[in-house]
Amino acid sequence: MDRLNYNSIYKGFSKKSVDWVSGDTQEKYKENLLSHRSELEKHGWIDNKFNYSFNSEGFRCDEFSSDPTVMFLGCSFTVGIGMPIEQTWSSLVAKSLDLKSANLGQGGGSNDTAFRLGVHWIPKIKPKLVVLLVTPYHRFEIVSSGMIHLITPQHHAEQFTNFMAEWGSDDTNPYHNRLKNVLAIKQVCAENQIKFVKHDCNLFQRLDLARDLAHPGVMSNQKLAEDILKLI
Repeated sequence: MDRLNYNSIYKGFSKKSVDWVSGDTQEKYKENLLSHRSELEKHGWIDNKFNYSFNSEGFRCDEFSSDPTVMFLGCSFTVGIGMPIEQTWSSLVAKSLDLKSANLGQGGGSNDTAFRLGVHWIPKIKPKLVVLLVTPYHRFEIVSSGMIHLITPQHHAEQFTNFMAEWGSDDTNPYHNRLKNVLAIKQVCAENQIKFVKHDCNLFQRLDLARDLAHPGVMSNQKLAEDILKLI
């Protein structure tokens, strides 16, 4: 199908390094300086500058290559929003395994997103290992008029309101949607003889906070990396 979309939401940042991204904006940082300065100081983010660098495909990692690689799938926790790349859990895991990182995390992404990207990129990159940080189960994607819409009970376009009233009325819908995606990614890995590991983002302990004061911070990422390595 010609309309299949396997692009990163950060495609506009291809081959670029930027200081801020959605979820970790300069405006939010300035607001936090005024209203939550003590929190920024506590977690070490006052004037702690870093950037977000994206490869030619718009993912927050180096260029994809034939080097031994570990692939990461997930949402903003996997992207590392609010965090220097070298302190993110994915980078720590890749470094510990002496593997190159292919970070396909997407801010606000769903398990649908993880499968959509994984089914395309896993056979192309052929990583040694795929790690899925399972996203919040109530998120999913709908394609309408060629555009991918991320749907949550709280955030969705008006045309999906009636659908959400029905779909969100029973927890078995998001539960089975999550389960289907996890099993599908696992199957793609099996077909390509690739080891698959999953961990639930709800188990990502917030021991501290990232620069945006919303995502997990340095110690939290270190703890998750240790947990993932134990699973591996």
